[in-house]
Amino acid sequence: MDWFYPFVQAILNGILTGALYALIAMGMALIFGVMRIVNFAHGAFLMLGMYATWVLFEYGHVNPYLGFLIAGVLLFAIGAVVYAGLVRHIPVQAEFMIILLTLGVSLISVDSVLLIFGADYHQLNFALLGRNFRMGQISLNAPWVISFGIALLAAAGLYIFVMRTMFGRAARAIAQNAYSAPLMGINIHRVQAVTFGLGAAAAGMAGGLLLPVFYLYPDVGHLFNLKSFLMVVMGGMGSIEGAAAAGLALGVIESLTSLYWGNEWALVVDFVIFILVLSLKPSGIFGSQRA
Repeated sequence: MDWFYPFVQAILNGILTGALYALIAMGMALIFGVMRIVNFAHGAFLMLGMYATWVLFEYGHVNPYLGFLIAGVLLFAIGAVVYAGLVRHIPVQAEFMIILLTLGVSLISVDSVLLIFGADYHQLNFALLGRNFRMGQISLNAPWVISFGIALLAAAGLYIFVMRTMFGRAARAIAQNAYSAPLMGINIHRVQAVTFGLGAAAAGMAGGLLLPVFYLYPDVGHLFNLKSFLMVVMGGMGSIEGAAAAGLALGVIESLTSLYWGNEWALVVDFVIFILVLSLKPSGIFGSQRA
């Protein structure tokens, strides 16, 4: 039975991480599902959310579990402005231009933060970090558990908003046929602006929830950008429920990989999964190609 408790601990740790992954991936999947573009600035939006939450905590003494909401609102505004000022003016068919544009937004965001805050690593220092919930030999860090619970609520709220509201119906109508949607009275640019803002807000909130349990530095979003793209591909391009399921699965896979092989192998396994999914099931493991 020596293997049992470490195995269960790894599974639980992976689920806690996977909930945050799910929220990150759902934001990217939402943007792709409605607009059919891959947002390479998604990781930068997450990084900005982390820095916004950190600034609120360090200078405004705002609890990070409240600050992440402010970060989400800020990132929604940034996402809407990026769409209205830049993305809207590029034809959807010009996929290479969209890639260059979002990469440029990412580079500008990272370099701006680097100039303002420097390249130092930061981490929150508050009493909750040292607390753990214990169940026999199983121990769960309190900030991870709280972030997990909030991320689940946020992901469920995003799913309900997209699937059960008039906006969600309009967004899905655009995803199905962007040419006939205006004939039904749908304002495409308004819906796409809100969609892009929501995707950025999901990344920003996930960044704020990651802050208590992760180091902060200007290029932190790069790693999560790769992971979110992997999760969207695993879940089915444009499927937000598939992206959520892929996020949970990836969290568990990485945790088990770290337990048995070491942390340095986690990213390797991620890319192996990515290549296998693209080769064997391009439509995704958990979802379909359409939102």
